[in-house]
Amino acid sequence: MSEFRHRTINGITWSIISRVGRLGLTFIIGIILARLLSPREFGLVAMVTVITSFAAIFAELGFSAALVQKQGVTEEHLSSVFWLNLGAGLLLTLIFSAGDPLIALFYREPMLTPLTILIATNFIISSLNIVQNTLFTKSLDFRTLAVVEIVALAVAGAVSITMAYTGFGVWSLAVQSVIVSAVTALLLWLVSDWRPRILFEWAAIKDLLGFSLNLFGTKVLNYWVRNIDYLLIGRFLGSNPLGLYNRAYDIMLFPLVSVSQVLSRVMFPSFSIIQEDKQRVSGLYLKMTRTIALLTFPMMLGLFVTVEPFVLAVFGPKWVGMIPVLRILSLVGMTQSIGTLNGNLYLSQGKADLQFRVGLVLKTNAILGIVVGLRWGIVGVAAGYAVASFVNAYPSFYFAGRLVNLTYWQLLQNLSGVLACAVGMASAVWAVSLLLPPAWPEWALLAVQVASGVTAYLLLIRLFQLRAYQELRALLIEQWQLRRW
Repeated sequence: MSEFRHRTINGITWSIISRVGRLGLTFIIGIILARLLSPREFGLVAMVTVITSFAAIFAELGFSAALVQKQGVTEEHLSSVFWLNLGAGLLLTLIFSAGDPLIALFYREPMLTPLTILIATNFIISSLNIVQNTLFTKSLDFRTLAVVEIVALAVAGAVSITMAYTGFGVWSLAVQSVIVSAVTALLLWLVSDWRPRILFEWAAIKDLLGFSLNLFGTKVLNYWVRNIDYLLIGRFLGSNPLGLYNRAYDIMLFPLVSVSQVLSRVMFPSFSIIQEDKQRVSGLYLKMTRTIALLTFPMMLGLFVTVEPFVLAVFGPKWVGMIPVLRILSLVGMTQSIGTLNGNLYLSQGKADLQFRVGLVLKTNAILGIVVGLRWGIVGVAAGYAVASFVNAYPSFYFAGRLVNLTYWQLLQNLSGVLACAVGMASAVWAVSLLLPPAWPEWALLAVQVASGVTAYLLLIRLFQLRAYQELRALLIEQWQLRRW
């Protein structure tokens, strides 16, 4: 097996381990906290983080991806980026600590003043480890990152649950993000050999600036499309509806963070290595998208047909308001799980400027859908976002695909078998649900539906011998043999 292939597969394996570990912990921690806390408390934290997370984009400025994409990175690049990020992090911490009353005034929630000060410390803490994280990513050393991320989340989760149980309320959620940042920074400094020098050169920054600024613009667009719904719901509908919407949206993101972003995280540096061979990049892209679909399509369609017992069994009756929102967003999750890799095509080909221009139009559509839907509450917001996502699916791929000579028809053919099997599975689960006694407890209904869905899907993909299934099976066998011997 070639060195490139081995490093890529090993990176994917450890990214999956990291994601599975983190998502497992996040899911368990989230359920426990949802049982201990109310939708309002989740909504309050979401009000602050929708603004502070946007500001965090300014702290990083796209330099991390620029360092990964650039060949021949020097110490001048690394140290200059470190000091620039540290300065930006410190400045943002001071700005938000001083301007916290404005956030509280905007949302008309006085409680947000002290919460903002605490959460704003994430800016300076997170800026300390951006370069170390980038170096591990560039070298495809996702094993180290996996251990660091899981340990940080476990520590933060334990502290957060303890605080929630002992009556700290919303503070248990606010503290969690700060602890994750602090533990991550500490561990990356301990395991990394790189240390910044007292060195800063504007020439090195300018060398990265063309790529990073376009990527920064794209990140800003993506961020507001993903978060303007939070901002508007928090401002006009209040913290309780925002808490319900926030939980539903996080669940919709599950396939993106558990599968799509795992592969995307590895494929960007991998695409960058082979960026000159467009045929090889396009072939790898198609392989990755059908692998993503093999895993995410059944997740989302399965959730669509089991959403009511899922919410009631996992979160409890006080979260019933998220059911219609989650049903709509589950369909959005399918398209977005595939679209995640489009950005890697732009970036690997050095076309961050084209990505920004295309995104400027498409993201405006998404924002418009959200704004129009706001008058019908959180269900209207979800519906408006869904319509815009489906409309944007074709142009989103078209401009990225043509960079490596791929057509939309090729993508549809690539995914058709997986989609058919996932629809068949969802239909089987729906049929089973009609036969189950309505008097059964929600957890029993959910257990039977999940079991029937998994069984039906496995039978279908084996019966039709889907290419994605065969490739994934071969890859898992190969990895098992490599690690065994």
